[in-house]
Amino acid sequence: MESELEKSNLAAVQRLERISHGTRLLHRALDELWEELPDPLDKRMVVVRGFSNVVRQHATAQWLLIQNELDVSATALVRPTYETTLRAIWAFRGAEDAWIEEFLSPVPAALISDAETRMGPDVNTMLRVIAQHHPVFIHEPLIALKDATWRGMHSYVHGGIRAVAQSSMPFPHHEAGSLLMNANNMLILATNVVRMAHGLSSPTLPLLQHQYADCLPKAPVPGGVVA
Repeated sequence: MESELEKSNLAAVQRLERISHGTRLLHRALDELWEELPDPLDKRMVVVRGFSNVVRQHATAQWLLIQNELDVSATALVRPTYETTLRAIWAFRGAEDAWIEEFLSPVPAALISDAETRMGPDVNTMLRVIAQHHPVFIHEPLIALKDATWRGMHSYVHGGIRAVAQSSMPFPHHEAGSLLMNANNMLILATNVVRMAHGLSSPTLPLLQHQYADCLPKAPVPGGVVA
């Protein structure tokens, strides 16, 4: 007879398999929305497109890493994915024109070293600006994710005790499933904001959120719109 622990482990494995399979199909469906994007027409579009591209790559990488049970590396990408999603949304409605211009303008320090052209605001500042330009169903989940995971994300990015401990433990099927769900949500947000930056509506996003609800956090963005 199976023990309760064995039943729980089996359920976690089966859940991850469902989420992984659904994630592959969701990514394929979202690819079609990315293929429709025209060339950027102005510098703000270029910046939003660039940040969104990074989110897309991170989300894809997390799925690939989980398929190969590289859970520590996948978890280390949670914070970059989150921060870059914030930057895409903030750059769309929030960043001043001067910041956009300077971000894309080469400076001597950036040409001869690893310096940035223009540093962006910190996460808390971006969240406050996002709250001013977007509805609560965009802002509040981003706040909640930060509050719930920030210390852990910091540890994984900077080689802290959490990463060291997890590297010696069995593959965390349940946590891996939740990681993919959050990555999928970030990808949907990035897909939506980059399409809006290009003046494109995304009526299929709510349908995809409903179709792949098992692969997304339990409280998906209503209507799939960054208004």
